[in-house]
Amino acid sequence: MGTPESEERSVAEKQFTQYGNKRLEKFSRSIELQRRASQEIPESTSSNYRGSGSYAPYPMVFMESGSGAELTDVDGNNYIDFHAGVSAIINGHSPSRQIEAVKQQIDNGPYFATSYEKEHEAAHLLNEMVPSSDLAKFISTGTEAIMSAIRLARAYTGKEKVLKFEGMYHGHTDYALVNVHPGAEDLGTRRNPTKIPETTGIPQETMETVESAPWNDIDLLEEKLEREGDDIAAVMTEAVMSNSGLLWPENGYLDELRRLTNEHDVLFILDEVVTGFRMGLQGAQGYFDIDPDLTVFGKAMANGYPCAALCGREEVMRFLESGSDKSTFMGTFSGNPLVVAAAHANLELLHEVGEQGYKKLYDRGERLTAGLKEILADAGHDVFVPKFAGFFAVHFLDGGGDPAAWREYRDIGPNTDPDAYSRFAAAMMGEGIFLPPKTGRINLMHAHTDEHIDEALEAAKVAADHV
Repeated sequence: MGTPESEERSVAEKQFTQYGNKRLEKFSRSIELQRRASQEIPESTSSNYRGSGSYAPYPMVFMESGSGAELTDVDGNNYIDFHAGVSAIINGHSPSRQIEAVKQQIDNGPYFATSYEKEHEAAHLLNEMVPSSDLAKFISTGTEAIMSAIRLARAYTGKEKVLKFEGMYHGHTDYALVNVHPGAEDLGTRRNPTKIPETTGIPQETMETVESAPWNDIDLLEEKLEREGDDIAAVMTEAVMSNSGLLWPENGYLDELRRLTNEHDVLFILDEVVTGFRMGLQGAQGYFDIDPDLTVFGKAMANGYPCAALCGREEVMRFLESGSDKSTFMGTFSGNPLVVAAAHANLELLHEVGEQGYKKLYDRGERLTAGLKEILADAGHDVFVPKFAGFFAVHFLDGGGDPAAWREYRDIGPNTDPDAYSRFAAAMMGEGIFLPPKTGRINLMHAHTDEHIDEALEAAKVAADHV
């Protein structure tokens, strides 16, 4: 027999499935397209994150168009978008200046296999905005930028290992898919964590070049670097744990991380793929006043176009210039004219939005998170809603303890019910509010209005009764 908690959860799941099944007629075209796509594409889509089953019992929704903060699917259903392209949309869908910049480049030609003026202009703009950036290179995705940063760190230091933190996702590369979302009970001791691959297919030899540690524990990090620093080329981290529940760094943690990496001749790689330009013009490094050696940007940098960047201090970045003892940085479509035109236009737009625009975004986020907490509590749900600037998470609690005391990945899993959040996200989609399907980041964008926040809160009043 199951526990009372598991039986209660089973009842909730059955009730939600019945509720959702009554509304499936709204998605008839998406249902048909998903059936057809499943015959041509594994998981019915090119990224498993957005695959079939994400919003069960609803189908994988096929979107058709987006404008500002709103989306329309192939069935004509309209949504207010708080998924924001997995945090890639910051200035809203299809802003006119960005569209015009891309159209002009299409007219001029999409790709020439040469350098071009806009590449320099975009790099100059990025270097001006990012405190730690002397030089920058463009590439297509955050994953590729992380791969390049790791290889550069190894070339520069002459060491092979990279250290990452439990619960952090740094892209779809073997060198980062270690201890991303394992069960907390499988991680072993905090001092010597078990290394668990996120997927099969990662060679053991690769796993041996990746070290892992709990986040937010400077004593353990210091011990790790004292013991293994001679073999570690880089410590790689986000400033805020943004893919596994949104946890802030302890006061002084990032400063101490910087001190320790300096002491042990280890590079500090800051992953700003999520935080960059979502929470301010200078990213998380400006917010926390930290000075990494290398920084990786993506997502919101180009507002939905496939453009990322690796930037950092000159001494390290010069190792990417041609030379027998240096690293390399290539790629047919790295920094291609189309996506760099999009990134340049977006960075200009963010300059115009300015700090006042970000303040409005933060204020709307405060109102939305406060409203959601109140609505969900009134419906009988115990939730924790951590927020950081332009994004936040909703945790349905299921384990006791004080979530305000959470400081690392191991604190989240045993104390939350991710299935309850998934039901909430699906119910919100049925009410016209598009959220991420799994506990992670709910995103604000500059295109959101006060009216959008009002509509989201009204939808939450309905959805809260069907979790």
